[in-house]
Amino acid sequence: MSAVFARNVLLNPGPVTTSDTVKQALVVPDTCPREREFKALIARVAQQLVDVVHGGDRYVAVIFEGSGTAAVEACISSVVPQDRAILVVSNGGYGQRMVEIAQVHQLNVVPYVIPWGDCLDLATVESSLQAHRGRISHLAMVHHETTTGMLNPIAECAELTHRYDAEIIVDAMSSYAGLPIDISQLELDYLVASSSKCLQAVAGLSFVICRHDSLRQCAKLQPRSYYLNLWAQYCLFEAESCIRFTAPVQVFHALDQALGEWFEETEQGRYHRYLENYTELVAGLQRLGFRSLLPADQRSKLVTAVIEPTHVGYDYHHMHDYLYERGFTIYPDKGSVQGAFRLASFGQIDRSDIRAFLNALEQYLIEMDLLGDLYNDGD
Repeated sequence: MSAVFARNVLLNPGPVTTSDTVKQALVVPDTCPREREFKALIARVAQQLVDVVHGGDRYVAVIFEGSGTAAVEACISSVVPQDRAILVVSNGGYGQRMVEIAQVHQLNVVPYVIPWGDCLDLATVESSLQAHRGRISHLAMVHHETTTGMLNPIAECAELTHRYDAEIIVDAMSSYAGLPIDISQLELDYLVASSSKCLQAVAGLSFVICRHDSLRQCAKLQPRSYYLNLWAQYCLFEAESCIRFTAPVQVFHALDQALGEWFEETEQGRYHRYLENYTELVAGLQRLGFRSLLPADQRSKLVTAVIEPTHVGYDYHHMHDYLYERGFTIYPDKGSVQGAFRLASFGQIDRSDIRAFLNALEQYLIEMDLLGDLYNDGD
C-alpha cells in the first residue's frame, strides 16, 4: 500500500513514527466502550501486552488512559505499604521523576541518586537494601534511561531486591517491545510501559504488567489515588473486561493493530531492525565528527545521546529547525552532566531513513561550515 499520510521521521524518543496501518486503525465507527466487541478487544490487547514479555499466566496487564507517567504513578502509589519504604534508583530524568512521584504521595523514600549518565553501582544498591532490610518493600528503577540512552542492569537488581525480601518495579517505557525481555525469567514484580514507544502505536495508553501474587497484596492497602488506583483498575477489568473510566476507543484500536504488527515482525525481527538503525546511525555520526555521551557498553542501542558540539558556529535550535523542515525530528538534552541532544533508533523506520537523516545532517554541517572540527579541540 502506498503512503496516504505525510511521513515524518521522528528521531525523538517517543512518540514515534507509526505505520500507515496503525494510523488508519484510528478511523473506526463510534463505539460505546461497554459493548461486547470492544470488551473483547481490550481483553485481547491486555493478553498480548503480557505475551510480549513472556509473562504467561503468572502476570496480568492493567491498562490506564494516559501517558507512561500515569502508569508509573499508579504503580508506585498503589503498592508501597504505609509503614514501609521504597528505594528509588535515579541516574537520569525518569529515575528522578520516580523519586518525585514517591515524594508527592508522601511515601518513605530512600533515594539512590547519581549524576545523569553515570552507571549505578550494584554494591551501593545492595548496601541500601541491606541497611534498610525489613523497611524497604520495593525497589524502583528505570530499565532504559531515555534521558541519556543508558541501559540499567535490571536482572542483577531484581536478584538483589528479592534477596532482601523486597519487590522490584521496572520502568521499561523505552525498552518494552524493543529489547527482548522475559519478565518471568527475570522474576520482575511490576513492569511499566506505554503504547507510544517501541510498540509503535500512538500515545494515550500506558500499562503495568503485574505478577498476580504481588498485585493481590494491593487489596490490603489504603488507596492513595482515586483515578490511578492499580487494584481498583484491575478488579473492574477482571470482572467486566472494562477500563474504569472512559476508554479512548480509537487509541485502543491503534494499539491492537500495532501489537499485531509487532507479533508479525517478531521480537527478534524488531530488535534486529532497531539494532541495524543504531549501527548505521552511530557509524554515520562518527564519520561526521560527533561524539557519544556514553561508552558503547553502557548504551541501550535504542537512544543515542550526542555531546553538544562546542564550535562557536553551532546552534542546536538552528540545526533542529533545518532538519525539521526536511522531515527529521531530533530531541534536546534534559539535563545530563555534559550537554547532549538525543537520537532514537526506534519507531517505524529503517536504515534508509537513518541514511537520509545523516545526509541531511551532513549537508547542514557543510552549509554552516562546521564539518571537520565540531569540538574545537583538534581531535
